[in-house]
Amino acid sequence: MKRILHCLILTAIVSCSQSVTPSSREMVLWYNEPAGEVWLDGLFIGNGYMGGNVFGRVENERIALNESTFWSGRPHDYNDPEAHRYYDQIKELMYDKKYKEAEKLVDEHFYGKPANQQTYVPVGDLLLDFQPGGEVKDYYRELDMETGIVTVNYIQDGVKMTREVFMSYPDHVMVMKLSADKPGSVDVTARLNSPFRRKIAAAGNRLTMNGTWSYLPTRIFDLIAKVEGDGMSFQTDLVALPEKGTLEATDSSLVVKGANSVTFVLTIATNFVNYKDISGDPSARCEKILSLVKGKGYKQLKETHLKDFSGLMGRVHLRVGDGTANALPTHVRVAALKQGETDTDLQAKLFQFGRYITVSSSREGSEPSNLQGRWSQDLLPNWGSKYTLNVNTEMNYWPSEVTNLSECTAPLFHLIEDLAENGAETARLYYDADGWVSHHNTDLWRGTAPVDAARYGMWPMSGVWLCQHIWEHYLFTEDLEFLKKYYPLMKGAAEFLLDILEENPNYGYLTIPFSMSPEQGYFIDGNPEEMFLAPSTTMDNALIRDLFPHLIEAARLLDVDSDFSEKLSDVLEKIPPYMIGENGMLQGWIEDWTRGRENHNWSGTFGLYPGNSITLRGTPELAKAVETWLEPRPVTVFWNSAIDICQWARLENGEKTDEILRKIFMTPAGRRRFGPSGFGNNLHFSGSNQSDINFGITAAIAESLLQSHAGEISILPALPVSWKDGSVSGLKARGGYEVSISWADGKMTSCEIKSLLGHPFTVRYAGRVKDFSLAAGKSIKLGPGLE
Repeated sequence: MKRILHCLILTAIVSCSQSVTPSSREMVLWYNEPAGEVWLDGLFIGNGYMGGNVFGRVENERIALNESTFWSGRPHDYNDPEAHRYYDQIKELMYDKKYKEAEKLVDEHFYGKPANQQTYVPVGDLLLDFQPGGEVKDYYRELDMETGIVTVNYIQDGVKMTREVFMSYPDHVMVMKLSADKPGSVDVTARLNSPFRRKIAAAGNRLTMNGTWSYLPTRIFDLIAKVEGDGMSFQTDLVALPEKGTLEATDSSLVVKGANSVTFVLTIATNFVNYKDISGDPSARCEKILSLVKGKGYKQLKETHLKDFSGLMGRVHLRVGDGTANALPTHVRVAALKQGETDTDLQAKLFQFGRYITVSSSREGSEPSNLQGRWSQDLLPNWGSKYTLNVNTEMNYWPSEVTNLSECTAPLFHLIEDLAENGAETARLYYDADGWVSHHNTDLWRGTAPVDAARYGMWPMSGVWLCQHIWEHYLFTEDLEFLKKYYPLMKGAAEFLLDILEENPNYGYLTIPFSMSPEQGYFIDGNPEEMFLAPSTTMDNALIRDLFPHLIEAARLLDVDSDFSEKLSDVLEKIPPYMIGENGMLQGWIEDWTRGRENHNWSGTFGLYPGNSITLRGTPELAKAVETWLEPRPVTVFWNSAIDICQWARLENGEKTDEILRKIFMTPAGRRRFGPSGFGNNLHFSGSNQSDINFGITAAIAESLLQSHAGEISILPALPVSWKDGSVSGLKARGGYEVSISWADGKMTSCEIKSLLGHPFTVRYAGRVKDFSLAAGKSIKLGPGLE
């Protein structure tokens, strides 16, 4: 491999005279060619509110634009007031074990109105047209994930042209500077475009595009509801600030000629106020944003952006190997990974990429990151690029706390607040229950009713799962005011469960009368028909074992609801226990039914990860049953392989974490899935992307390096075996700790733990366990013997 790498580096240096220094490029992705037409060849930027995909083309630059609140449709109540009429009928069919008939009745009468939701859609493009020139030399483009800046430079006709572009969260704008090393060499025409009905006007140094969503009959995708008429409106404003030269506003463009440089400032706003209200004024919002940045030069805008963005990304550094391969373009390295080569430094970049898209797609005031993060060009993206709540949305936020990005979780908690509000109506109308419920999908309009089909959507547990993120945020931060604010939401999810749990006449346990193991069917012996609905599945029970103890502890901390806590404790004793099947695997259902087509199932093992009711040392027999379940699973490039790495990490198996990290690139599908930027592409519809695998891999790598779910800080519990030498700094552990680790030849050489809150703690490494106590703000350095 070293010989191959050496030859590749020499080839890269000969073919690209642009000097590239391998060192100090830990978070840099770079390329020696522009992006083509493939979406994933571009480089993503974002500030939570907006997302951009920068293609880096020489003559006709395209920056694709998204805004987090620009979706199809308009405010809509999906709840069906007639649904509860069928609840008891479905329940009785389940008790009679007529599971397929129950599923049919759900599909006919227990769904939302309509039975599908809406989709995230693009705003349009910023298009920059440059004068055709001679041969392009020394082309170079990069994304620096630590700064959030995309840079493009090249030499044409003896002039070095440079572009820098970023999206600033503090200033709520995209900023792009075009410059040349020869005065008067910047000539560019800027245009805006959108796939929706729009009006474009230019005046002075400003280009404005107003647009309105309306249904476009592009292709049929049966998971998106058709909505007639107009929906949301938006405005995009682009301001040009040239240095020298001339600026002309035409009917639909800004034309800059003979400038030394030009800085473009762009912002987008919609009429979205909340999921019930789209009466906002996009024009007034854009005007306010631009008025606040008026008079700020490029240097000041960039410094403000860097202080914010690098302040988050710079908290955690991961270095694996010697970084020699950084002299190679990233797409060359990705291609080598797909052929089975080892590139641990690039795997470390993949870890940082998950953090990068977290910071770029999820900030206070924005919508949460969706199925495609913040970046989509499709009018009907796969699965609507919605919030898929039976794993994908949760996975998007798995890395946030442990990788020191707690602030980025705020949009998720605002989503939960909305779901709890609308979900209270769903609980009442569908189940005649108190509390609140949400099912497997939601959108900008916060639908909480079941959607799509019973085999996908008849799962009333997503609200319970989302509450895990509330508790995890508290565990990492110990923010008691935060817990006090969100405790009622956790309680509401539990109140719903208490109302629908009842003694099952077939089993004697308290069960949810009808649910499912998300998107996983089963076969009953002697029946060739695949079933989906089932009484309380293993995942349902694992979620109850997750929520109820957390709620009991939260009530104790807040000194409230002692009687309610006793009720929760009583119910915990009456739900079905974990069960191990004849094949030695953890059962996914209340009976040892045969699993159906695998698809991307994993849900029966929730208790190991992201839950913690199954642990390697606390419940070794159950942990072994999960291991038996994991062993035959093939490596895929869906998000489920990211979960597999997380679960193997919890089982402290570094050989398996390493194997899957390598093989996700090597499968035939993986060779198509990963774009040059490392962003996950969906296999079924080429040209689109799905972000969850990137978030999941980041969480999985963090879990391999540091764990704290079992009441102790575990150092390098599942270090990938090919990661011989490296270091990580700034990871977070539950209880308020910041942890940095170095290792050589696969073994820890040093570890530094900083106590942020002053609690005593226990550290585990390589079978050694030791207790420590530090004052808040103090640090301790440990060796492999924990001396």
